Amino acid sequence: MKRSLLILFALTALLRFASAEAQFDFLTALPKGWTATVAPNGYEERGAQFIANSELSLPGVNNVTEVTIVCSTNIEGEVNSIEVKIGDTSLGVQKLPKANNQTLTFKHETALDGELRIIITRTKKSVWIRSVTIDGTYDSSIEDEDLTEGLDAAYSYAEPTKVLSTDSLGSKLPYTFTCNNVKVIASMGTKTASYFGANANSTLTLVTTRKMKALVVDGFLRKGFTASASAGTIAYKTSDGVDIEEAEVLAVMDIDTNIVTLACDKQLRCHEVRIYFEANPEVDIQGGSEPYSYYYEPEQVRAFDLQFDSLQYVDMTANLGYACTSLLFTSGEAELTLAVFAPTDDDTILPVGTYPINDSYAANTVQASPGGDEYMDYPSYLATDFELGENSNWLYNPYYIVSGTLEVLAMEGGVAFILNATSYNGSTIKAAYMNGKGEPYVEEAVSPAYVIPHATKMLRDGQLFIRQGNKCFGINGEEK
Repeated sequence: MKRSLLILFALTALLRFASAEAQFDFLTALPKGWTATVAPNGYEERGAQFIANSELSLPGVNNVTEVTIVCSTNIEGEVNSIEVKIGDTSLGVQKLPKANNQTLTFKHETALDGELRIIITRTKKSVWIRSVTIDGTYDSSIEDEDLTEGLDAAYSYAEPTKVLSTDSLGSKLPYTFTCNNVKVIASMGTKTASYFGANANSTLTLVTTRKMKALVVDGFLRKGFTASASAGTIAYKTSDGVDIEEAEVLAVMDIDTNIVTLACDKQLRCHEVRIYFEANPEVDIQGGSEPYSYYYEPEQVRAFDLQFDSLQYVDMTANLGYACTSLLFTSGEAELTLAVFAPTDDDTILPVGTYPINDSYAANTVQASPGGDEYMDYPSYLATDFELGENSNWLYNPYYIVSGTLEVLAMEGGVAFILNATSYNGSTIKAAYMNGKGEPYVEEAVSPAYVIPHATKMLRDGQLFIRQGNKCFGINGEEK
């Protein structure tokens, strides 16, 4: 009997530890058990992005002889580095050449026990951690985080309970906030005063102290959106292949738990989430034969090859709460506006490099346009076919850019911008701008300038206005 108990105890102890080799994935969140002294700026295909020095740690590691890290950096000169320690013993420091998904191997002749520490020294631009593999064992009995911590256990929920974005957290990723005793956790997304949500390839978690039955999202879906839920059954509003806004776009039915996570492959923007606790809502979530199209782009597919002759740009960081620069390129036949996310560094912005166009809102990317309506067009888009109005040039036939790249290149006395993109309806856009000597240029970056674009549309108190310079005009051309 004693021998059986001893064997059972030994087996139980062994089950507390992972296999001799364990891999940890950093693509959408910090893995279970890991902590970071400075949270990642966001998550993408290259993994967790760090734009500041940080230390990743995993306790309870034993018999480790090797640690392998898949990582990336986007700066030449090996100015960024990674050090690995087990307890107080260092497995070495390796500098990072500019490369994506490079593999670093750290070894030690004897097996080590203690806390695994990965020390990221970021001097310039970004460092990404995609995965960490250890040759050894680790204590997997670490208790799960209590996601309900901070919520009122005796809270009396209304029917339904509404979750709204009450203030702006900007680009702080991941973000967590509470509304009406519902905790919202997004692994990657942008939260403003009017909406919150998950970006492409990220998750959105809702936590309550009472079991949910269903939730309904009023907001915005990207074309082709699909998602999975950790509990319940997903239902969609029929979109007929277009993006829709301000409507019942997504529901999760039959949940029966107090935590549900949505894994989204494309952008999900929530203007309001209604949570039901007694029964599934009586909503026609599958209906909608005439969904509202958020796009006004011409259906005709065109190919553009443009050379712009002027550039205006505005640092929008103070206005938006996160690092964003608005670029406006113009020529005699078209205007191109781009929203670029880049962390500011002293007086320089837009470091030299390649900026992918997507809806991740991550640093060093260009915002894919969410489209336009009768009131305004949202960056990034190409406006073509000028029509001369009484007070300004009116543009129509906008082409909303949803994918591609923007290259920022250093040149003698200036900087070059090269765009290769695709619009919502499939039009291809190739464009270039090269500024000459005398225009703002600081080493490897464009220096910020504070200007107002030629003409912008704005909605105030339900009325549409056109702003040009310091003047404002009504839709009939009268000055306001």
